[in-house]
Amino acid sequence: MMSRVSSRISREYGGGAKVWGEITKLALGPNIVADLGQGFPDFEGSSKARGEASNAILNMKRENQYSLVPGLPLLRQSLSDYYAKSYPGSKKLDPETEVVVTASGTEALYASFQALVDPGDEVIVFEPFFPWYLPGIRLAGGVPRVVTLKPPNFELVESECRKAFTNKTKVVVLNTPHNPTGHVCRKSELEFLSALCAEHDSILISDEVYDNFTFGDEKHVRACDLPNMFERCVTIGSAAKMFSLTGWRVGWAFGPEDLTTAIRTVHAYSSYCAPTPLQLGIAKALDQFSHTEAENLCTLFQENAVLLSEGVKSVGAYPLIPEGGYFLLADISNTGKTDVEFMRWLAAEKGVICVPMSVFYKSIDAPKTLVRFAICKERATIEKAVTALKS
Repeated sequence: MMSRVSSRISREYGGGAKVWGEITKLALGPNIVADLGQGFPDFEGSSKARGEASNAILNMKRENQYSLVPGLPLLRQSLSDYYAKSYPGSKKLDPETEVVVTASGTEALYASFQALVDPGDEVIVFEPFFPWYLPGIRLAGGVPRVVTLKPPNFELVESECRKAFTNKTKVVVLNTPHNPTGHVCRKSELEFLSALCAEHDSILISDEVYDNFTFGDEKHVRACDLPNMFERCVTIGSAAKMFSLTGWRVGWAFGPEDLTTAIRTVHAYSSYCAPTPLQLGIAKALDQFSHTEAENLCTLFQENAVLLSEGVKSVGAYPLIPEGGYFLLADISNTGKTDVEFMRWLAAEKGVICVPMSVFYKSIDAPKTLVRFAICKERATIEKAVTALKS
């Protein structure tokens, strides 16, 4: 009898999805003090974006209908201007041919895999990784080749990267600043990875949705700005992270025209366009983007990490201070529990939600002694969590 469900989809059932379901259920428990599981801010996002989008929804006609497939022209121009100002000396993006707006950064990733990967092509990914990478690769028919990043720093190691490349390597997926570890790639890491991409004629998908969130002296370096890399690089961005509006689902990809044309085609046959009034709100917010506000958020998240680390120590865990991003990792080896056991214990005994890091790995020998906490929260939320952890 023919299966009613595609085998491609049925292979993606279970796995990390089961654990994520348990995390969500635990977070709804009556004794939960602080949900530091899923990475969403618990404060209001950009007032400019919300105000402009609200005005469009209530008072405009055309802006509540379809936008063009590649995105609202105003938003594509705003993105081009924003990146030119934020990265002086970089290539100015052509908003007509080198930018495509998508219904979230996640869709930009999915569309990139579908657009660039043929069945049998190999795709290098670095674990731990955003859990949507592998399904996206497999659904495009790609073959994941996983390189494991080692704690405590989770940096790229040239010899390990080189071993992963073959004559079938079509795409490499990089995420910096990194979810879930908080590692920020140095220029030297990007340089040897870019050299390997050039040597093997591979395309780099650079997931940079956390580009505004680097701590201390660490600075974000874009892979596409390295010599000769723009033509073999697709860069992913997200309004969800930039403006603390994770429910809006507005993202984008930019790169050379032949690659963005392919991504645009997949996008057209999936979501067609991102929500038009929300695109307008993001365009207006980009035009008035405040680096001071972004730096204030960075300071908040960095201080949250330091504060939360004290609470984490009180339950026998060792914090791994991040260099950027939304998250703090902790090593729970000394507790004698696995990451899933620790997650359940922490929710039941302390009312704090964390995420077991095993959901971010593919390898069967993945570490079971790391957990992740979200630091993209109000200070009061982190303070409640620390009080609960120390109680």
